[in-house]
Amino acid sequence: MRYAKTMMVLIGVGLLLGCKTETNNKSVKLFEIPTAGYPMSAEASGSEQVDALVCQLVSRRPAPYPSGYGEFPVAVDITGCYSTPEVEAAIKNLKQLGPKVFPALVKHLGDDRYSYSGVVQAWVNYRVRDVVLEVLGDDHELYGGYISRKTPSGSTGLMLTFKDYLNARGAEAWAEWAKSKSRLEIQMDFIDWCIVKENERGYVDEAQKKEILENYEAARQRVRKEYSGRDGAANGSQPVRAETNRTSSAAGSTH
Repeated sequence: MRYAKTMMVLIGVGLLLGCKTETNNKSVKLFEIPTAGYPMSAEASGSEQVDALVCQLVSRRPAPYPSGYGEFPVAVDITGCYSTPEVEAAIKNLKQLGPKVFPALVKHLGDDRYSYSGVVQAWVNYRVRDVVLEVLGDDHELYGGYISRKTPSGSTGLMLTFKDYLNARGAEAWAEWAKSKSRLEIQMDFIDWCIVKENERGYVDEAQKKEILENYEAARQRVRKEYSGRDGAANGSQPVRAETNRTSSAAGSTH
């Protein structure tokens, strides 16, 4: 998974490990696939194509371990994802459809069915809604370069994520705006929003301000470079971001 998702999960894993027995029992039940299987349908979004792909995001096999579990066999390959080919294909196809389907896709942000797993110090299970967010953000979730920071008010400022951005903008309103934008334009808007929020929080000193704003400027340059090499990034078409660190596994294997 991406760096930002890794950072967010690290916080969650720490909490999970602190109350392991109770959490594991709840998590096991949460990610058990019902005997009759999950319903292989999705809430109608206005796009039959999107709905069919969202159904394909639902794993046909259960998560082998609960989130927070850290005692899986050494033989388990933790370099990629524990994911079926069907799930991986659905993710790829949704990304290829691009922002034009975002108004339909955001309607599935509440889907809590199990999709795939990964390892971030401990086992982590991801739901369909997590994958939808991954597609909407094109795997970009964090640009500030920190997990938490001090603020002038004395409160802790947590990292600003794509999920925060989406919530602030309103998912459905944002999707209508984004459907005609390129991925580059979407990422630039995300960075602009982050900077506005950072300035609203304030900074404890000039050194902190300089460091954080430089992180965002560096992020702008990286993102421009990432998308500029793909045809259409500047003219509004929707280039597909290259896959990174997504290792699909055959059904029944452990990745």
